[in-house]
Amino acid sequence: MNRTKNIDDTCELIKESLNDTLNKKGYELIKQEYHEESFGSRFFVWVNRIEKHCFRLIWDGKDSWFVLEESPYVYDSEKVAWADVIIVPFDSNVKKSEYKIELTKSIIEEIE
Repeated sequence: MNRTKNIDDTCELIKESLNDTLNKKGYELIKQEYHEESFGSRFFVWVNRIEKHCFRLIWDGKDSWFVLEESPYVYDSEKVAWADVIIVPFDSNVKKSEYKIELTKSIIEEIE
């Protein structure tokens, strides 16, 4: 498994785990973007329109970390002020599934 595939797989694992957890709390995944030209960075945004709150997960390809952020939701995810919930460094050379699972758990624990 190469480094890029490891990043892709880990992003997908975290995204799906967050999606399952946040859907149960009334959130909906409304946006996702991938920027290959920016070191493979990507992000995902979930919104709870009733609670007027949103979360964003970022893979920062330049700094090699995942960032979970939160913000009040003002009907336009581009006009919000994001605050860090957790920043988790990720070594994309480590391919053990246990490593990815622990990383995912540490992020999910922040919203449960």
